[in-house]
Amino acid sequence: MIVPLLFAAAAAYAFGAFRARAKGRSVSIRAALAFGGGLACLGVVLIGPIDTLSDSSLAWHMVQHLALSFVVAPLLLFGAPVRIVLGALPLRAATGLAAALNSAPMRALTSPSFAWLQFFAVLYGIHFSPLYEAALENEWVHDCEHMLLLASALVFWTPVLAVAPAPHAPPHPIRLLALFLALPMSAFLGFVFYVTRGVLYAHYAGPTALADQANAGAVMWIAGCAPLLVALLLCVADWGARERRIGLLGERVEST
Repeated sequence: MIVPLLFAAAAAYAFGAFRARAKGRSVSIRAALAFGGGLACLGVVLIGPIDTLSDSSLAWHMVQHLALSFVVAPLLLFGAPVRIVLGALPLRAATGLAAALNSAPMRALTSPSFAWLQFFAVLYGIHFSPLYEAALENEWVHDCEHMLLLASALVFWTPVLAVAPAPHAPPHPIRLLALFLALPMSAFLGFVFYVTRGVLYAHYAGPTALADQANAGAVMWIAGCAPLLVALLLCVADWGARERRIGLLGERVEST
């Protein structure tokens, strides 16, 4: 099921990019590579060895979840799929979509506070509820868990990355605050796995379960914070570049 969806997403993006170019809209190669990289990463973690290993190892399962939340989601957003859709649609349909993006419900959905809260509610809810054990025993529930995690991550990263069009993009200090507050939340989840002395999930019970659980905590603790730190640096750089552009624009206005 996953393979056809990946091919469908890639084909839809390519068709949208072709349509946008045909209408004179520019399509960034960097954006296309980011979207393709996101789909490729999604395929790598959900198909093949990693998915097989995740069934017997909590640490590898954590790698899956981290990749979905902190790699796949931002890469897909960097691909600017909404911009591609707006460029490919007929004028009336594009106008309707633009109005929906500017609506009050969308403003609430992409507000930094809601995006932050829902993401960590889903992240902690998945790992500390019966859903996790159910997902380990039922493939359909497992697929739903991954879709929920990815959807939640997309909502979280949308206001943080503010990839155009972003009508409700928060100012850079708010984005930095959201990322800064995400660091301890991600680290604490890993810390809980690392220090817990009982097996959290019966599915992984065995002679090496506690060691594997500690490894899962280390993965979340260290690897989970790395993408957030990178995002912090990118946000600071983007803020600086924006201020420089504003400064240059002001100088040009003064000189005319």
